Amino acid sequence: MVAQHLKGKDNPQFVNRVGETFVNKQGEKFTIIDCDGFSKCHIKFEDGTILYNRVYSKLKEGKAKNPNFPTVYGVGIIGQGKHKCGSEGKVLKKYSCWNSILFRSYSEKHHIKYPTYKDVTVCEEWKYFQNFGDWFEENWKLYMDNTWHLDKDILIKGNKIYSPETCCFVPREINGLFTNNSVKRGLYPIGVVKEGNKFRAQSCSNKRRYIGTFDTPKEAFEVYKTAKEQYIKEVADKWKDLIDPRVYEAMYNYKIEITD
Repeated sequence: MVAQHLKGKDNPQFVNRVGETFVNKQGEKFTIIDCDGFSKCHIKFEDGTILYNRVYSKLKEGKAKNPNFPTVYGVGIIGQGKHKCGSEGKVLKKYSCWNSILFRSYSEKHHIKYPTYKDVTVCEEWKYFQNFGDWFEENWKLYMDNTWHLDKDILIKGNKIYSPETCCFVPREINGLFTNNSVKRGLYPIGVVKEGNKFRAQSCSNKRRYIGTFDTPKEAFEVYKTAKEQYIKEVADKWKDLIDPRVYEAMYNYKIEITD
């Protein structure tokens, strides 16, 4: 519904700009649907989005941005609502978090450096920042600590979708337990390093720790697997009173595979 006319129409210098159309820098067409005859205009994009009180000279330059246009990595929509990208010149945590998951999922430069993210996507609901902002505030308020990270892999191992059902906030210590270093690992299973004619099972914690040396990679891996799964349970117990119960359960049931 068009807003009431702006003041100034009785002025003899009034210029009725209603009906004038322009194209913004994203290639979207918009039309002036109301104006005060001088500098302020209401505009409507072809998708129905309405913006109010826009400066006419800026409209002519194509500087009207449609908040419902996917401007973030070609898929992300800021939208119209209570959630803002920044405040007092600072980027808000909820926006930087949202921007980050879109970057990991849809940035070609990121995929070149981290090819495991090529198949990762963001659910349709979260491509709209206003929806993600609601979820973020509902979950982040439990922690309010910048050392906690958004994780998509713990609740569902091997998950490739960022969504409300698959994501959770976890402390940095937990997030680090499930980092995939397959690109850097080389020929041997996770936790195994060749040492002469033997194979060493190494550190399953944040500090490098020697576990043992074995004749085959499989033997070394099995020892690593047992130690790592036990260590994950210990960390889960440490954070039990703070983390989501789903995270605690997933950590206790987590299994290390030789293909990880």
